[in-house]
Amino acid sequence: MRKFDETADVHSKRPDVREPWLVISSAAGVRAIPLPRANRVTIGRMHTCDIVIDDESVSRQHAAVIVGPQGLTIEDLGSRNKTRVGGRALGRGETAALPVGAVVEVGYATMFVQVGRPPSARASSPSADPPSIPSTAIVHDPTMQRLYALLDVIAPSPLNVVILGETGTGKEVFAEAMHRGSTRAARPFLKVNCAALSGSLLESELFGHEKGAFTGALGAKPGLFEAADGGTVFLDEVGELPIETQAKLLRVIEYGEVIRLGSVQPRRVDVRYVAATNRDLDHAIAANRFRSDLFFRLNGFSVTLPPLRKRRKDIVPLARHFLDRAACGRPYTVTGESQAALERYAWPGNVRELKNVLERALVLAGAAGRIEPMHLQLPEASSVDSGRDAANGPADTVPPMPYAAGPLHGTWTPGAAMTPPMAAMTPPMGVTAAGAGAPGPPFAPPGSGNDLKAQRESWEKQQILQALEKTSGNQKEAAKVLGVSRRTLINKIEAYGIARPRKR
Repeated sequence: MRKFDETADVHSKRPDVREPWLVISSAAGVRAIPLPRANRVTIGRMHTCDIVIDDESVSRQHAAVIVGPQGLTIEDLGSRNKTRVGGRALGRGETAALPVGAVVEVGYATMFVQVGRPPSARASSPSADPPSIPSTAIVHDPTMQRLYALLDVIAPSPLNVVILGETGTGKEVFAEAMHRGSTRAARPFLKVNCAALSGSLLESELFGHEKGAFTGALGAKPGLFEAADGGTVFLDEVGELPIETQAKLLRVIEYGEVIRLGSVQPRRVDVRYVAATNRDLDHAIAANRFRSDLFFRLNGFSVTLPPLRKRRKDIVPLARHFLDRAACGRPYTVTGESQAALERYAWPGNVRELKNVLERALVLAGAAGRIEPMHLQLPEASSVDSGRDAANGPADTVPPMPYAAGPLHGTWTPGAAMTPPMAAMTPPMGVTAAGAGAPGPPFAPPGSGNDLKAQRESWEKQQILQALEKTSGNQKEAAKVLGVSRRTLINKIEAYGIARPRKR
């Protein structure tokens, strides 16, 4: 009987249990393909191949997977862009062992062998388990359910992952779910915000430093990569990495070695990288702000999380979750009109904005705990913006999987800090529209439609200018004054054409 490892048959009598299959990530997307039942399986761009990869970097007949008595091997068929196994390029006609989980680069596409029931078979089987949606994720919309179903494929793989999407869409939650579903779940999951640290400090955090490497380095310190050895590193806002740091990160990924600042001795690390950004990395590469070779190393899989306005079935369940946390055991109710307003609003700040709006609404509702539309303080003009997605096509009408949303009321602990967002249009209670000063009523500009939108933007720009002036141009402190993240503030500054303060 043919074997491809010591524990599983290549093609057993129960193919749904121990079937070998290939996970392929290419320009056409990510696919999971059961390995055809043949001794020799050809891979290439030509339609006559057993497995077709529609990618210009793949040769017409690129490689072949061979099922032999000792297991699986892969042979290069004279490809233009080479076949690489574990980073080593094969010559024409050269073969290499293909163990389970080994990463193979076919041109710029990547693939690896997994064992078990293919996701497509699980989805079609009436007895199949539902997607591995973690309990910490609020996932009711069919679009998000399909993305989380991909975790069954992505999480156990050894490939690096890039998570794309607007700010506030839940990229960090998705990354944590990926780590928990991986073989590295028992090892550390460490996060670094690449936009929050300066170049030198960022390198110290990532790579570590030796004693005396720079002023204030009183002792040796292992970096994030060393601390996460065997686990996962989450690089949030990876598009903000300085170009010099990108070159050093590329070396760590390619060779699995890290060199501390002030040292010449490399240290071996085994880390999986999950990167996230709300930037257009293709545009950043074209503008020479992001290295294309680093992107290709990080982009084993690419997952794009949709904005909240495109996953409206998640809005009410998320609202219930945030209210439960903020209520701290106090009873509350939400009117039907308020639920309708939540689902109608465009949510430019996505889940993060929803959280802030609900926490503020609970405060404004007071002891009664009855949340009306007036407590949400959502600009009516923004609900019109939601129509922009409808113009691009109908909403997702795929029937959702059976997850009960439940009524929008209840209790939970503990509470969360209540920070009103700048994007919610109204300043915190007790602060006038002009900023600091005597308490006054919330700002509510007159008008509607485009006039209201223009007034809102003018007011936001005024608040940003005043916050920057108040904090002497310190963007981090100005963001705290406005109740938003530093990245959101920078995006607003760029959108409104405000001159960036010079570093002092």
